[in-house]
Amino acid sequence: MEINGSTMGDKVLTIAVPSYNMENHLPKNLPTYADTRFGDALEVIILDNASTDRTAQIAQDFVDRFPQIFRLVRRDSRGYGSSINAAIEQASGRYFRIVDADDWVNKENLLNLIDKLRSCQADVVQTNYRKVSMVTKQEFPVRFRDVEYDHLYTEFSKCRLNAPCIHSTVYRTQVLQENGITLQDKMFFVDEEYVILPFLYAKNVIFYDLDIYRYLVGNPTQSTSPQNRAKYAEHREKIVRRLIHVYKTAHMNEDVREYCFFRISQAAADHLTTLYMYLPDRKEGKRRALEWEREVRNEDEKMGNAIRKKAFLLRQLNGLHVGLENYERLKKLLLRK
Repeated sequence: MEINGSTMGDKVLTIAVPSYNMENHLPKNLPTYADTRFGDALEVIILDNASTDRTAQIAQDFVDRFPQIFRLVRRDSRGYGSSINAAIEQASGRYFRIVDADDWVNKENLLNLIDKLRSCQADVVQTNYRKVSMVTKQEFPVRFRDVEYDHLYTEFSKCRLNAPCIHSTVYRTQVLQENGITLQDKMFFVDEEYVILPFLYAKNVIFYDLDIYRYLVGNPTQSTSPQNRAKYAEHREKIVRRLIHVYKTAHMNEDVREYCFFRISQAAADHLTTLYMYLPDRKEGKRRALEWEREVRNEDEKMGNAIRKKAFLLRQLNGLHVGLENYERLKKLLLRK
């Protein structure tokens, strides 16, 4: 592992930018941090995960021009999870967040966030974000519901109403480092580990009315694309298995347990959608889905009961040979009601 760049003073925020062959996206991502107004408050760790294109050269240019902000870590592995683990280990900021290389941030709101983080005491910070269509460039704001901004919550019921995601979540770095938070490597969907495991140790959360992250959607290489959901279905199973194991074995208070149960149940149920609706071989998908239902129920009966209704509905749609396109239309109709 080779590291270029240096840090100066105590940082307020560390941003990890995991990158593999992102020469087409980094020129939009990195300039959003390249501003002297950040001073010594911001650290951006660019993780070049064994890219074969100009990713490293583009990153090095920003390190050379803004050494007080950027660091380049050149790795010999393509693994996303291990790159985040490396960034957490090396982070010098009081707070930590991830911005994927094909996404970017609103610079002015990031400046405002850093000002708030200077005096923030929360373990978890949530900020608004926007989805941006890769095709139309249209932006879709994602805002929190029924929260009091700038209020320090000591329980996580608001997080069950507004499910945290990579695009909204900032952690106090100490929570990640002292509790050895790590993501599984070389697999998709580790974002579910990232928004569940640290909550085992978090004591509070705050919501800021700041529109920070720009999440590019419609990219066929994303883990959420139909092709990749089907192709890497086994990855999702490994992720959810780990989360169920942690849920069953870790010591946590009842409020945290309710949050973890809610999020893990969501992930387990959503995996049924992949198996029943996304796998090209629908018969094979049904077989694997039934096995998954049994596995979840055997691991945790309460969680098995929580996914039963969705499992039944998906099983009927699968049996009626409802295609993915019609399934997506049906979902939209139901969400409007």
